[in-house]
Amino acid sequence: MRICALGVMLAAGLAQAEPFVFQGQLNDMGSPADGVYDLEFLLFDSETGGSQIGTVQGIDDLEVSNGSFTTELDFGDDAFDGSSRWVEIRVRAGDSVDAFTLLDPRAKIGSTPQASYASRAGVADSVVDQFWTQAPGILMIGEHNGRDQVFINRDNNIESTDVFVVHSAVNGSGGMTISSYANGLPYYGYATGGFSRAKTYYDPVTDAWVVSKGGSDLLEIDENDDVIITNNLIVGGTITSMGGGGGTLVGYESHTPDSIFRDFGFDRTFNAFAGAIQPTGSTGYLRSDLDLPHGAVITNIRVEYVDRTSTNNLRLELWRRELTTLSYSVDVLATSSGSDNNTVQVFDITPDPAIVIDNTVCTYALRGFTTSGSWPSAGFIGIRAITIEYEQTIP
Repeated sequence: MRICALGVMLAAGLAQAEPFVFQGQLNDMGSPADGVYDLEFLLFDSETGGSQIGTVQGIDDLEVSNGSFTTELDFGDDAFDGSSRWVEIRVRAGDSVDAFTLLDPRAKIGSTPQASYASRAGVADSVVDQFWTQAPGILMIGEHNGRDQVFINRDNNIESTDVFVVHSAVNGSGGMTISSYANGLPYYGYATGGFSRAKTYYDPVTDAWVVSKGGSDLLEIDENDDVIITNNLIVGGTITSMGGGGGTLVGYESHTPDSIFRDFGFDRTFNAFAGAIQPTGSTGYLRSDLDLPHGAVITNIRVEYVDRTSTNNLRLELWRRELTTLSYSVDVLATSSGSDNNTVQVFDITPDPAIVIDNTVCTYALRGFTTSGSWPSAGFIGIRAITIEYEQTIP
């Protein structure tokens, strides 16, 4: 009897933890085999040559019907580590004591077992809380100790805290799709402590992309591709709008406490309520450098600030520094009056005359001082945000 070939396919229910089900197709003399056969299975780390992994799995008197057979293999706890694997198969007739016939080539089983491989799959059958826990419609993965990870098409993590990684091995588009029925709301969410904290989803009913946090929809790209922001917009940079019309561009430059400095240096000091501050007793100032396009006309300056002392006030100035002489000129834009312990106050400044930016002549900065020359206790005076509105003529 001569066994010519073995075609191998993996069972649909192949598990990643040992043991796993192996299904194949055996041909004898060119026809599907029928009867009893002895088989040996050896696991290797390479298609040819390489190193054998685990022990030889010998199956005697395996029933083969119309060429098909199914058996269970167990190469040991550490056989699968996320790398590709190949099975070498040897076969002989079940009633024979002759040498086994080597079937070539080896059968690759790397893709399917490793697709959902996790770091402790090999001990799944020995732990009290098994790695794979299956109930009707549910597949739970993990021992709940923070050590388990799942990688798809990748054999290492990107961040050390990664738990689930989907990686595309091509340079083009690659990603993960979450799908539901026609009018469903598939979403990607974040939860801690068993409670949903935030999610982003597409609503097919309204044709909108939504970002939700704390149960409220805060940002939405609607069916007209308009961006709707439910809460405040705070930007540490420049926002540009083409909605001015008539060849005019309307822009906004926003400064948050992390872009407001102390004096000439780049040190920053913060207070949870007041925002950017100087240390108590300092005689220095807060500096927010302007980076506006040449020719821009400042039409409005909005400053959110805190003044909680009646004996000391915040003064906002525009400083120009000449590029050739390095000398400064100062315009006082606003000065606070009176204290308010519980409310964030606002300077809403419309420059008159308008401030025209000439970057060929000087640089510009907004500076905050205290009228007494000394900063009070931390959190009593500070700048929380600055928004500058400007217009620019489009050539």
